[in-house]
Amino acid sequence: MPCERVLLRATPAAPLAARAAALLRAGNLCVLPTETVYGLAVLPSLPAAVAAARAAKGRAEDQVFTWHLAAADDLTRLARAPEPRVQRLLQRYWPGPLTVVLPGLHEPTVGLRVPAHDFTRDVIARCGEALWLTSVNRTGQPPLCEPDAIASAFGPQVALLVDDGRSPLGSASTVVRALGARLEVLREGILSAAEIYSTAAASVLFVCTGNTCRSPLAEALARQRVAEALGVPPHELLAHGLSFGSAGTGTLDGMPASEGSQAAGAEVGLDLSMHQSRALDAAMVTAARAIYCLGKSHLRRLLDLVPEARERAQLLRPDGRDIADPYGGDLAAYRRAREEIATAVAARLPDWLALRLR
Repeated sequence: MPCERVLLRATPAAPLAARAAALLRAGNLCVLPTETVYGLAVLPSLPAAVAAARAAKGRAEDQVFTWHLAAADDLTRLARAPEPRVQRLLQRYWPGPLTVVLPGLHEPTVGLRVPAHDFTRDVIARCGEALWLTSVNRTGQPPLCEPDAIASAFGPQVALLVDDGRSPLGSASTVVRALGARLEVLREGILSAAEIYSTAAASVLFVCTGNTCRSPLAEALARQRVAEALGVPPHELLAHGLSFGSAGTGTLDGMPASEGSQAAGAEVGLDLSMHQSRALDAAMVTAARAIYCLGKSHLRRLLDLVPEARERAQLLRPDGRDIADPYGGDLAAYRRAREEIATAVAARLPDWLALRLR
């Protein structure tokens, strides 16, 4: 069967989607557009069609294809319910250029994506099951993003090429594996590893006045203690689902940690030399899963800014007392503040470890 090439913008989308779905259900291969790269589509339930797709790409039997879903809710047909850190990723990036590898219901692992292309999602929905889409290329070569190049290289092997112009992003999706305690970015696409880890992590925010004395110590001590509890380096905490930050209710951006805090921190292995203050704003408060204020005045200011944060914000000391501001004091004052903070951090540690799973 010669390849039928149809220009999407010049054709009614619904009838074309119905035709593509019918061709796929009949065991044909189709090329469909997505926001990342074009996908060679095949119905997984048809072994002969799957074999044809592998032959077209030169892909080995043990190389898996990614399941493409019409909607995020369809995930539970193929994979176990995702944990909260994965849910945060899906809420942010689906539909979009993110593939997640999860424990499967019927096989050990499955790779899943919801493409951000209305037409292709409609085709998937009309097929009545998830599709396998794989980049249009020979294995080991770059994905083809131009319809002319696709028609030239794969025209004889596909029944339908839906031409939607050059792929907007032009690079494959970011692939994230979530099978153990640590998220793993297996392939970076337009979404960077840093962006993935930051989005997935539950964020903890510490607030004082200037964000140069108490809250930087609290942030660094929390990061140190949690890393010790998990048995990982502090720089890997993001991949394990937690991030720590700090801000001030009365400060300017970009101020260094005070000399006293740097000195007191260094005595217990904390390096505050790269700290830069941040002025507290509503976006920080809204993004944080848990917020700890060093004093009552900070809590009042925070709740004036974002009243709905009341259930997520509290004083760092479990007994509800302020931690005295050492600003302007000698090193002994900073040491006392550090030890008060360390005691409060130890008391809060179980809450933060549990926060990773919520």
